[in-house]
Amino acid sequence: MLEIHPRLLLYQGAIFIIFVFLMWKFVYKSLVKMVEDRRKKIENSIQEADKNKVDAEKIKLGYEAKMSEINTQADNIKRQSEQEAWQKHKEIVDAARTEASTIVERGRQQGVAEREAAMLAAKGDILDISVELAKKALDKATDEKVEEKLISELSEEIKKTEWKK
Repeated sequence: MLEIHPRLLLYQGAIFIIFVFLMWKFVYKSLVKMVEDRRKKIENSIQEADKNKVDAEKIKLGYEAKMSEINTQADNIKRQSEQEAWQKHKEIVDAARTEASTIVERGRQQGVAEREAAMLAAKGDILDISVELAKKALDKATDEKVEEKLISELSEEIKKTEWKK
């Protein structure tokens, strides 16, 4: 069976106390220091993570604000471009209307001029026909002096005649 030896127990107790004392003196302090350093490192990491999270939030808010500003600028540029395009459209349409009016007016004036030229030509043709008719009629009825007088009177009357437009 087991026997308890008091001397052996005393030696083992003394060795255990010396061992605990040496461990406390040399190992416990470094072990506590190592645990404390690790705790501080973990706390620093947590604080740094919190700080990084706050910084990330600030960056995110800045990014969102910048994107909002860019979208606003894009909308303003789009609106301005649409206004400029509409203004250019109006200018082009106005220029086209002005040019069309000018062309129509030129055509009207050319038509009036052509009508006047045609009327003048018709007057001349009528005058020539009238003179020929008068000559034929006078050849049969009168002498040369009367004939010339009638022709000149007829010519003057035709020249004075206003043509209806």
